[in-house]
Amino acid sequence: MAILYTIGNINLHTVELVARSVREAEPQISIHKVVIFDSTESEKLQNEQVEIYRRYFGNFIREGIRLNHDGSIDTSSLFYVFANEEEKIVDLSNGQKFTSSLLFMAANLCQIDRIYYLMLKTAPKKDMVAGRDYDYIKMRQVDCVSKLAKISYFDLIYYNDGIKELFSESERTKKGPLKVIYEGLNSGIKEFFSGTDFRSVVANVTIGNESIINSLLSFLQYDRDCRQFCSENNIYITANKDPVGILTYFSRKYVKDGRKKEILALAAVPSLVAALREYRNIAAHYSENGIELTEDQGRIVINLCIEVIKCIRENAGFWEFMKRRR
Repeated sequence: MAILYTIGNINLHTVELVARSVREAEPQISIHKVVIFDSTESEKLQNEQVEIYRRYFGNFIREGIRLNHDGSIDTSSLFYVFANEEEKIVDLSNGQKFTSSLLFMAANLCQIDRIYYLMLKTAPKKDMVAGRDYDYIKMRQVDCVSKLAKISYFDLIYYNDGIKELFSESERTKKGPLKVIYEGLNSGIKEFFSGTDFRSVVANVTIGNESIINSLLSFLQYDRDCRQFCSENNIYITANKDPVGILTYFSRKYVKDGRKKEILALAAVPSLVAALREYRNIAAHYSENGIELTEDQGRIVINLCIEVIKCIRENAGFWEFMKRRR
């Protein structure tokens, strides 16, 4: 027997997705009570939410906790609802980010090990497929207060929202290098917050790195301004077997003598992809080199990859060039 803690939502498609995901993630557990932290708006749909949860959990006791107007939760209410010896499942998928972050902190301080988060890849709708449209992530339990500041729910929200802003829905789903880059980064972020295999995090996040390197090399030959600059400065794109080396040489020359802001936006990319390449090599040969990749290195690689994407998006021509590649 277990208690589910969740936050109310006026989007009933998301409520149903949460109910289904909890049932699939914990099929053996019988949920006899659902504690819902409701805003004034979501409380108006109390009956509809309860009916959805009943379809997945059967009969249960509903306990409602009214949120403050700013989305905060009274400390006394949190203490009261968690003060029991029963198994607990905490879902962070609904409500304001501020509310779900408070719930995450409380759940960790209470040492609850079943904390879940719904990572949506598309807008909530009636027919959603796990893996394609969303992932249901079991968060890593944070075992001390100092780690709560280092590996926080705020970080997961930041990364999840950030990559959705960087890639449009078509770029996330249409076959090509951008889809590969997005899926690798998305998988790496999911693993970073749910597991401890940071080698796998690095391998996933860097899966599209060589595609970026090769695409940028091709773009220098394709773009008229880049071709002209190479010609004027005796830069031979195909003369060097090391693509990162020639990209670095081009960037250093262009930072010194170039003028177009769109091309200057790409200047930091060679050094960033070079670092990602080294991390990928370490991850690929970990059994030979004996190097254990750490939590901090996993975070560094995620941040490096996001910075690369931000840089290449600054050059609309190169981003469109990437979108057309197969």
